[in-house]
Amino acid sequence: MNSIGKKIKEYRQKNYMTQEQLASRLNITFQTVSKWETGVSSPDLSLIIPLTKIFHISADELLGICDGTNDQRYEELKQAYEHTFQTEDFAERQRICELAVSEYPGDMKWLSNLAWVVSNRSFEYADEEKYAAEQEKAIKLFDDVVKNCQDDILRGYAIQGITQLLGWRGRKNEAREYAEMLPEQTVITRDAILENVLEGDELILFKQKRIKGHLEAALWDLSLMPEVYTDMMQKLVDVMIPDGNYVEFNHRLYYAVRKKVNYLLRQEPNASAEQICPLLEQMKEYAAAYDRIVFSNPGVYKYTAPWFDHIEEDTREWLGNEGTPMICELGEYLDLAQFDHLRSHSRFQSLKG
Repeated sequence: MNSIGKKIKEYRQKNYMTQEQLASRLNITFQTVSKWETGVSSPDLSLIIPLTKIFHISADELLGICDGTNDQRYEELKQAYEHTFQTEDFAERQRICELAVSEYPGDMKWLSNLAWVVSNRSFEYADEEKYAAEQEKAIKLFDDVVKNCQDDILRGYAIQGITQLLGWRGRKNEAREYAEMLPEQTVITRDAILENVLEGDELILFKQKRIKGHLEAALWDLSLMPEVYTDMMQKLVDVMIPDGNYVEFNHRLYYAVRKKVNYLLRQEPNASAEQICPLLEQMKEYAAAYDRIVFSNPGVYKYTAPWFDHIEEDTREWLGNEGTPMICELGEYLDLAQFDHLRSHSRFQSLKG
């Protein structure tokens, strides 16, 4: 096996790539890669640079002419860079990144590190001209990574950085173009990028939907704790929607209160009407509000509370809007044997009306 073939196999395996995956990136057949690694042939000169970019190494390392001092130097720079996260010396971090970029041209990891530190340090400058110049410098560095890096994770971070900067500079259309380049296989979410490219009502709607998603996730987690779920849910919903226009949360509140009723009756099967009926009356209110917008008058409804006032819900599209109205479901619920001891009570009887 020739030297470069050994190196290709070594770095391919270090990057957890198959011959097929490497071949796909180079737009060649996996048989060609196999021939390189077994010493039958060597890669064309035009493929040397793409190989170094894929493996994040220098041409000297790939060609086997590195004497080991470069590897030691690389590790020294890496350790010095990591040390700055303890000292929080951002100027030193930038100096190290600039050294590494000059000594290891084409190393996308170092280029990305430099872009981030330049971006972050731009806020240190009170002078608007210097501040803008440093951000433009970071934009160019991120652009270089986006256009030349083969590592999707690094590209994803670079896209996050450049869209953030372009958004701050008011260049939303450019930011959108980079957002479209976000790779599928990356740790950066599309939501994280969208926040950088949207503006005005679009941005408000995006943020409100995200807040609503966090609220829904919190309510779901609380549902695993029935002893605190209902009261905490009602408090959270009322904080976020203080005007009582709950829209789809009527459905959630209805079932939350039902969970509390069931919990109380399991703890005390003969719980009094004074304990249970107020909860059942709450359920009836939520059911009536839900049925009004889903069954009686379906259509587009907006939240009116400030947290969600840009969010619209088309109740005609909700799952289950052709099923049983919630007030009917309540009636069936009240027929359960667990309420037999309350049937003669006037307050309970009024719920059936």
